[in-house]
Parts: sequence; C-alpha cells; structure tokens
Amino acid sequence: MKKQIVAISLCLLAVATLNAQKTSFGLKGGLNISDVSNINGDNRLSGHLGLYFNSRLNAQWSIQPELLYSGQGQQYRVFNNEVTLALNYLQIPMMFQFRPLKQVYLEVGPQLGFLLAANVKDDDDKNEVDDNYKKTDLGLNFGAGFMATQRLGFYARYCIGLSDINDAPIIGDLYNRVGQIGLFIRLQ
Repeated sequence: MKKQIVAISLCLLAVATLNAQKTSFGLKGGLNISDVSNINGDNRLSGHLGLYFNSRLNAQWSIQPELLYSGQGQQYRVFNNEVTLALNYLQIPMMFQFRPLKQVYLEVGPQLGFLLAANVKDDDDKNEVDDNYKKTDLGLNFGAGFMATQRLGFYARYCIGLSDINDAPIIGDLYNRVGQIGLFIRLQ
C-alpha cells in the first residue's frame, strides 16, 4: 500500500508540474518537537532544513514537494540517566496547499522518510541502533503558513507517523510524531 501511495503522489506531482501556472523554489528550516509513540519521556528538540519546490495550479491551489533533513526521536530516562533517541531522516513531503487568502495557506499531504542514522546517546556515550529501526517511514502532514513578504514566510506543521518504525522484536509498535515551526525563503 505504501508504494502505491508514493506512486500516486509522484504521478499527481508530474501532472501538476506540467500544468502549473507559476513555479517557485526556496529554502526552509526550523525547530522540530518530536516524540515516538509508546516511549514514555520528554520531547526531543531538534531541527529540520531543506528545499521546497512550489507549483501553483491556480490562484488557490498548489503542490509543494520538499526535500528535508529532519532530526526526530525522543528523550527518556533509564534509571536516573537522561537518554536521547536520535533518529535522523531524509524526508520527502508532498504537500497539497490551499490558499483561502492571498498570504495564508493550509496544507495536507503524505511524507516518505528514509532513516539516515539512529543513535541512543547520553552525556558519556553514543551507541548506533540503526538495526532496531526500519529504513523507511510513512507519515501524514497537516499545516498552515503565512507569507510575511514576497520572499519570507512562516509555517507550522504536524506529522503523524502512519508506519511502525520498530524493527526490534521486543519493544512493540513505534510511530514518529513531529511538530515543526519554521520559516521559508523564496529564492525564485
């Protein structure tokens, strides 16, 4: 099912790009506030950074694929020691945006992630745990944004994980959950 969703999204993007009235691209980045379901603890604060490409279909609708580096995971306690589960992903969101006002947009869309690294770290040690996590992650994003100027905008987004990221038999199902706030700069 995941492969079909990705294939459909890519086809929609290709059609939209061919029919787009106006295109733009730029940089975006900001703060991640993440956790992993079924792990008790505190949110991990990290960041995301990447590129976006926006294809306007008409005055109200656009499609925006992105390529982002995203730090995710969770903080939790093991005995009296604070530990961080650091999951680093290359994320490919495909956002469908609706503009009810010229400067404001609402967005929703799927996201495919590729695990780059998984580490458990504390003040003294850093251990690779890549084998405990699946190499791909599928999520669904919801968000909103505001264009402050013709080149600068702000956004907030929430991604709920749709696929179990756990590849270790002991723990159970684990899903990423990430809130993002950030800014984007339109280059063209």
